[in-house]
Parts: sequence; structure tokens; C-alpha cells
Amino acid sequence: MQPTSTAFTVLNVSRFPMVTLNQQAVSAGYAQQWIEEMTHLLEQGAPFVMVYDHMRAEESDADRELRSRWLIEHRKTLSQICRGMISIESDPQRCEQLAKMRKLFGISHQLVSSEPYALAWVERWLA
Repeated sequence: MQPTSTAFTVLNVSRFPMVTLNQQAVSAGYAQQWIEEMTHLLEQGAPFVMVYDHMRAEESDADRELRSRWLIEHRKTLSQICRGMISIESDPQRCEQLAKMRKLFGISHQLVSSEPYALAWVERWLA
């Protein structure tokens, strides 16, 4: 079942099962809305893949801590429904930083240079 996109402001589900982050929604205090939307996705039970496209939004320490706690608490359920996370990145320094975070939450993570490569991974993980 595809989530209704009107219920989402932080996560973009218009191309579900590919879910992307709306970087314009990342501002101080956004983490609570992110949690509500992620919880809604998990409750739907439909497999999906998270894609971060050249992530440049800066989140506050408080938001990062809140999201991290949620991810740790929901790690098992998330790993059963979220088939993987993909970071689209072309900057070598950012690629190096992202590579270090690949195993944080027990979910497969791929680092790719463009959307076509991301789409290939989405298809592979959802097949």
C-alpha cells in the first residue's frame, strides 16, 4: 500500500517505494515530524528504500540526537521494512564521510554517484 503523500512534509513519498528526504523541511525541530512520518511508513509495512540525494541540509544537534535515538530503538523493525539506504553523492570528501557511517543502523547502505545508479539499487533491493 502506497502512503498518501499529503501526510508527509519531511519525507517525500511521491515515488514510493523510493522515499527521499525533503531537505527544505530540515530546520530546527524537524526531527519530531520526521519520526512521525517514519513511524507511519513502518506501520504501513510496505517495503521501501530511503534515498538521500546530495544531502546538504544541516540539522541541529538536538534533532540529530532525537533521530538517532529513534533509529536505535526501531532498528529491528526498520531493518525488516526499509530494504536499504542510498546516498547519492559526488563530492569525494562527503563520500569518505558517508562511507564511515554505512553500518550504523544495521541497514544496507550504498553510496552512488547519480540517480540512475540509485534507481538500480532500489529495483535490486525491492525485487
